[in-house]
Amino acid sequence: AISGFFLVIMLSWTSGRSKKTSFDAERKLSLTEFTSMLSSNDLYRPPGICLFCTDLVNGIPPIVRHYIQSTNSLREITVIITIRTLPIKTVLAEERLDVGRLGIDGVYRCLIQFGYKDLQSLEEDDIVASIVAKLRDTAETEEEAEKLGKALKKGVVFVAGRTILKSKESNGWLSHLVIDYLYRFLQKNCRSALTSLKIPPGKFL
Repeated sequence: AISGFFLVIMLSWTSGRSKKTSFDAERKLSLTEFTSMLSSNDLYRPPGICLFCTDLVNGIPPIVRHYIQSTNSLREITVIITIRTLPIKTVLAEERLDVGRLGIDGVYRCLIQFGYKDLQSLEEDDIVASIVAKLRDTAETEEEAEKLGKALKKGVVFVAGRTILKSKESNGWLSHLVIDYLYRFLQKNCRSALTSLKIPPGKFL
C-alpha cells in the first residue's frame, strides 16, 4: 500500500512535468521571431539587466514573448537562466556557470549547474555579479564588456513564468485526476529551484 501510494505520486509528478516541458518547448521563440520583435521601433529598451528564469535548457522560453507583448519593453541586457541538478556528486565552482551569447545584441543564456550533494544556496547579488563577470570575460569586444558593467549598476529584475496545466474536457477521468488534482496539488506545494537564489520580492516578477 505504501509503495503504491508513492508510485501514484511520482507517476503524477513525472506525467505533469513531462506535459509542461512539452508545452513550453512547443511554444518557445525562434531566433528569427525574437530578432523580429527586438527590431521593432516601438520596443523600449530601458537600461539594466533582466533575468528570465526557465526550466528549458535550450531555446527562448514563451515567457519572453508574453513579457514583450505585455510591456512592449525589454531590458538592454537580457539573460535567460536555467538552474538544474546534474546526476553527479558535485560540480566544480569554475564549472558552475555556463554562459554564452544567443547571437542577438544584449541577449545571453546562462546555465547554473549543481551536483546532487552541492548546497544550492545562492545570494541574488552574488549570482548576478558572477554571471556578469563571466559574460564580461567572454565578451567579444571591450565595448560589450563595458555595456555589461554599466547595466549592472542600473539595476536587476528577475522574471519567471508559471504554466498551469488543465486537462481537456474530452480526456478521461484518469487524466482529470492526475493533472487537475494530483499534479496541480504537487505543483502548488513544491519548492521551486528559484528559492535558492534568495531573490528580494521587489526584484521578482
